Amino acid sequence: MDSDEQVAEAWRSGTPLPRLRELAGRDARLARIVASRIDLPSEFAEELAERAAGLGAPWLGVQRALAAQPATPAARLALLAAHPDASVRRVVAVHRETPEKSLTVLADDESATVRRSLAARERLPYEVATRLLADESGEVRLTMVRRVDARPEELRALAIDPDVRVRRVVAALGYADGADLTDPDAGVRRNAVRRRSFAELAPRLASLVRDEDLGVRELVAVRYRNQDPVALAVLATDAESSVRRGAAGNPFTPVGHLIALADDADLEVLCALGRNEFAPAQALAGLVDTITDRYADAARQEGYALDQVGNLVHDVLGHPATPPESLRRLHALGPSHFHEGNAMSQPNWPADLLIDFGLSYCASTVDTDEERASFAAVGAARHTAPLQEVLASMVRSPIYYLRGAVANRHVPPEALAEYARGADPEVDGYHLDDLAANPALPLEIQLAWATSGSRCRGLLKNPELPDAVLAVITEDEHWADEARLIVTVRAHRAAGETPC
Repeated sequence: MDSDEQVAEAWRSGTPLPRLRELAGRDARLARIVASRIDLPSEFAEELAERAAGLGAPWLGVQRALAAQPATPAARLALLAAHPDASVRRVVAVHRETPEKSLTVLADDESATVRRSLAARERLPYEVATRLLADESGEVRLTMVRRVDARPEELRALAIDPDVRVRRVVAALGYADGADLTDPDAGVRRNAVRRRSFAELAPRLASLVRDEDLGVRELVAVRYRNQDPVALAVLATDAESSVRRGAAGNPFTPVGHLIALADDADLEVLCALGRNEFAPAQALAGLVDTITDRYADAARQEGYALDQVGNLVHDVLGHPATPPESLRRLHALGPSHFHEGNAMSQPNWPADLLIDFGLSYCASTVDTDEERASFAAVGAARHTAPLQEVLASMVRSPIYYLRGAVANRHVPPEALAEYARGADPEVDGYHLDDLAANPALPLEIQLAWATSGSRCRGLLKNPELPDAVLAVITEDEHWADEARLIVTVRAHRAAGETPC
């Protein structure tokens, strides 16, 4: 039988024990394979260990295999723990059945590799863990802090470890008790910031926003970690655009700085500002100026996917605080991704444009005689009647898409109230959601919806939502967090904490 067949037989699950014993006696390679079998009886494992112990270096692989073998008795593991070769002791260190006395001895092993393996074993006695936490090898201590069962008091003791890798892990786990925020290593400081909320970082923000490390400044620019207008004012003027980008998207950045960022040289900063749901009207008007001056040609380019300029235009067109005349100016560029249906859901479009959008958008859907009459009446009235009256007639139209005008703030409040009370939620549910975001919706309807928990998502999209309505929504368990954020941002802005 050739050697390959013997190897296959040594691995085969059905090979009888006498045959395995015969194969293991032929050479060290076959003995190592047999010693690695999952179904090896403990008596045979001990037999192999006795034989391997007296056969020297060629049988070292057999002893390593037995050190990992579940069937190896604890007494034999204790002997292997004292093996002169570190590769054997390293395997014994992670074996589940190694006696605790042997683990204590291995904690002082001359080989750092053995001690690191010991630190990585599944179960580690407290005394052994304590010794390894003070090990001279940074690799061993690093393995210890990565253990899932590492105790908080042990981690805190390593917060000032000389090995930076250890301190980074402790900081990432949140057990450095503040020492990590001033650590000389930038990686430690980054991990420290990632783990903390604004409340935890607030006392250190004045220094963190001026940190020499770019990554730290980027991290403290986001809303979760920074709601301090003074600190954000510093970040808004940072030399690095990635930091300014974070400040541009943060609702707590001072209004004056948000307005200034609308003229930023970096397109990603502009995009972040356009996505900021709390961007003030002046900043959005500034974005339109910047788009018109720098990116007019790019805004007109056709393409299936939105590029950065396309995304910026899309966000500004859909932002509930973009001023009417800025929308008119942006629309005049002929942006490729403008959609009349989306415009019908935005509250600030000028009345004349909205009427044109509505007629154009629904032209192909007009079907019944009643709808054709309504379409013709709106089309004729837009040239002769006051625009608010035309919008009111659109809200009362039998044409579904024309009724989308309820989202527009130029519709007379009484027409909005009439629609809110009479619309069928099953048919006009989307229009009612858009109506909830309309700043012109009468207060009594806003309060009624907020009190009943209806249309809160739409109400919270209204940048001018009255404080009385917000106060009601803050008590709603589903929308309280969003409502309280708005209250907090308004309070900061009202307090005049806007260093410019």
